[in-house]
Amino acid sequence: MAGKNQQTVRLDSDEYQKFWLSLWDTKTTRWDKGDVSPALRELISEKKWQLPSGRGIVPGCGRGYDAMFLASPSLHMVGADISPIAVETATKLRDEKQIPSSIVEFKEMDFFGFDVPEGKYQVAYDYTFFCALHPSMRAKWGARYAEIMASGGHLIALMFPLDKQPEDRDIGPPFLLSKDEYHKVLDENFELIHYDPKCKTHDDRVGVEVITVWRRK
Repeated sequence: MAGKNQQTVRLDSDEYQKFWLSLWDTKTTRWDKGDVSPALRELISEKKWQLPSGRGIVPGCGRGYDAMFLASPSLHMVGADISPIAVETATKLRDEKQIPSSIVEFKEMDFFGFDVPEGKYQVAYDYTFFCALHPSMRAKWGARYAEIMASGGHLIALMFPLDKQPEDRDIGPPFLLSKDEYHKVLDENFELIHYDPKCKTHDDRVGVEVITVWRRK
């Protein structure tokens, strides 16, 4: 697939963080499209999807476009990333856009290890994060979202990259995904309440992205 790195990494190793930090250090961020994902903008701005108020999180936030887009006086967003360069870049971009820090902040955080705030999160957005994890970490990803999200909370998962072919599924990142693989790790604690296979997308990702919303049981 376009943009696929030729090296395979595992999240449960020191090499994982070194790998992603090295991409930021060398400005090799080919997954970055420079703006809010079209599917998310369509869901919120055009289809007027109503999100719960409270607290939200975007793991692997990168330059923070999506966290800034979702932030509002009623929804305080946290953009989380393991890269200090990403956090610094996102914070600078937020300040340039004159978006108040009171509604969105960026933190250097390990998704699997940070302290969950009291009241948990009411909203989460996941895009190019699930596919960055080695397939062996997918169950842990689903369990972690169940742990950090409040009952009734909305997990917006932009499925990518979708592919029904079995070949090369253990090569990545990004690792190929299917709808079933999301169901396997989310169905126990989440209910799928929105699925749009015809969502807007980037030109080079047509047919391999589907936006979904899952409600925490």
